[in-house]
Amino acid sequence: MRSRHISTVIHRSPDEVYDYASAPAHLPLWAAGLATAEVTVDGDTLVVDSPMGTVRVRFAPRNPFGILDHEVTLPDGSVVHNVLRVLPHPHGAEVVLSLRQLTDDDDEFEQDAATIQSDLERLRGLLDGPPAEGAGAPARPAAEAEVRVATPADAESLGRLLYDFNTEYNCPTPSAAEAAGRFERLLAREDVLAVVARVPDRSPAHSPDPDPDHRAGTDVGFALLTLRPTPYWDGPLAQLEELYIRNALRSRGIGTAIMGLATSEVERRGGREIHINVDSDDTDARRFYERHGYSDTDPDSGSGMRCYLRRL
Repeated sequence: MRSRHISTVIHRSPDEVYDYASAPAHLPLWAAGLATAEVTVDGDTLVVDSPMGTVRVRFAPRNPFGILDHEVTLPDGSVVHNVLRVLPHPHGAEVVLSLRQLTDDDDEFEQDAATIQSDLERLRGLLDGPPAEGAGAPARPAAEAEVRVATPADAESLGRLLYDFNTEYNCPTPSAAEAAGRFERLLAREDVLAVVARVPDRSPAHSPDPDPDHRAGTDVGFALLTLRPTPYWDGPLAQLEELYIRNALRSRGIGTAIMGLATSEVERRGGREIHINVDSDDTDARRFYERHGYSDTDPDSGSGMRCYLRRL
């Protein structure tokens, strides 16, 4: 019986990789060889539509050692044990799956190995993300930015940013002036929080883009959160309504800085959770939030979460 250890290296911490790979709702995103549709949670077992038919999957209990071993009960009742580990690596984490040849069919073994390698590379792509400037290009350098909690005096700048945000993505939008008027009223409330990022006056712009909106002394991004009461704790429950960074300055640490201050401010106000709604096909946004500890699965049950909307 042959065995082969198939692996990939992901430039994220082992804990980040483990958290992402162990979330049931993420399986269809990367483990195409196992899950082809949304996963159903049944106690400590996952019911999965797979290329082999409907199977039942049971992972090792959550642990601090990166052990993602799991047994798969096939439609005919037979059980396959898979050894999957997330290991520390000098460049982040190494994900290793040990494949054993269970039959005499060498072609089937090689096909299984290729499928597993493809799945692991898909996992790496989801967590590492594509190069910022094309294949093989280095990541964009970090941009210096100052972040602050907004006040009504920032309403005009926020109105323009919101208008540009919606215009960039071809979404319905109020005019910049209309949005500014609403921001001025909203930011006077205790249950609204906005964080703004600015390229500091003391530094030249970090972007070669000649647009004056990207030059020193201008606001280049913001987050808007609303806070609402909850019966589960004394502080507020926060909802991230908007997060926007001007295109030329994305993937350079500004979004991380904004989210860091927003999170600290929610915690200072007694909040214990932040909720975010993300379009299912917006993989860049989902990858960003997941890197910052957000998950689309319930932390207690492991079941996937959905957002429902009804226009009135």
